[in-house]
Amino acid sequence: MKTKIFPLGNIDHEPVRIHSTEELGAVLKDRRKKQKMTQSDLSALAGTGVRYIVDLENGKPTARIGPALKLIEWLGLEVTLREKRID
Repeated sequence: MKTKIFPLGNIDHEPVRIHSTEELGAVLKDRRKKQKMTQSDLSALAGTGVRYIVDLENGKPTARIGPALKLIEWLGLEVTLREKRID
């Protein structure tokens, strides 16, 4: 399944399903760039190292979840879990 990248503007209309660390990294990187932030800018805001952001954006499967949740929040996004629908 191909990653859905957020369009410019309001992203509240269409949630994005994340199926892999690579997809999560691509969405976060796209969002950061659309906000015209560098990895250094985001690391300073979220209190993480630049290396962590690089790893997360590259889909590193062993990246810690706590700092990732902080980055997601700083990018103006949120994580929502729900029961998977079977179609």
